[in-house]
Amino acid sequence: MSYAKTTELNGSGRITEIQSSEAEQMLVYAASGNKTEVAVLLLDAENLQINTETEKFLTTVCTCPIQIKIAFANWCGMSKLDVELHGRGYDLIHVPVGKDNADGKMIAFGSSIHERYPKAREVLVCSSDKVMTNLCNHLRQHGLTVYQVSQQGEDITVLNSYTDQLVRRSNNAVPEIPDISQFIPQIKELIKAEQKRTHSYWINLATISQNYKDKYKVNITQVAAKHLPGKKAREIFVNYPAEFVLHQIDLNAPVYITLFEIDPTKNAVTDSAAKSQLTSIATKLQLEQVLKNIVNKLTSNSPGIHININLVGGEFKQQYGKSITEQIKSLQLSGSFIKFLQSCTSFKLKKTPKGWEIAVK
Repeated sequence: MSYAKTTELNGSGRITEIQSSEAEQMLVYAASGNKTEVAVLLLDAENLQINTETEKFLTTVCTCPIQIKIAFANWCGMSKLDVELHGRGYDLIHVPVGKDNADGKMIAFGSSIHERYPKAREVLVCSSDKVMTNLCNHLRQHGLTVYQVSQQGEDITVLNSYTDQLVRRSNNAVPEIPDISQFIPQIKELIKAEQKRTHSYWINLATISQNYKDKYKVNITQVAAKHLPGKKAREIFVNYPAEFVLHQIDLNAPVYITLFEIDPTKNAVTDSAAKSQLTSIATKLQLEQVLKNIVNKLTSNSPGIHININLVGGEFKQQYGKSITEQIKSLQLSGSFIKFLQSCTSFKLKKTPKGWEIAVK
């Protein structure tokens, strides 16, 4: 049964906790508002993300219908959130990359709400940044009722600037689990971003799992539990070998993940070559092919360029758990790493002040 609990705050305000089921029942209340007056929702999408359930809850807080919704972010780094919000009726305002750019644009735009939208009587300022307090005060001075929407832990909190009433929505419900068709592109984008950041082909699966939770507020284990009951989180990747490749040296070692991508127009990794990377290297030719695949991947954005051989050696050690020197010795080949590369027909080498560099012919 739903209920609302009100608590006095030092005699100057109240805090009301509304369970999710009650928010559903109170939707009718929003329809009773004055239809000539509207509420405007401003969202800092880089700071706070609002799903459909939270949006429904916000309609129960204000008295006017939310007819204008505007979101601010650098949409290039927000996966498909722009598509989702646009589909839910938001106007999207793009800002350059930068920590405070979305804040600044939202404040500048929001300061003239009373001029842009004469029928606006209420404004929901959705951001956990304290810098938005100045915007809220400015809007209040122009006679608007302002709701400061922020997130505290897993809960959404709304402060009514007119009544000083706090309304908190407990977010104890089961999170919205994406379909596999949504999940795979989300994970692929996170892997690509981490590869670009670290300049590494293989990424620790634990890192991707944490990044996914931070961005989408859902654990990969929850996604696996819904679509693969009884299976571990990693099984969700094993079931899609055309998309992902996993690598683990032994049962106690970290699991690494990369994308299985083939470009038929270049010297791409074939199925057999990809499998050989995950098995032992038995011949000089196999080692040369593995190193060639590594160089191709490390230079995928600029094919043919030279890179430092230390990057190649580091990537090899990450994949196989041993140094390239150890691998050369295990094949009973004489000479150093650079001597081995010079004996291969697949590579071009050049010496620079920073050391030897390598490229694929």
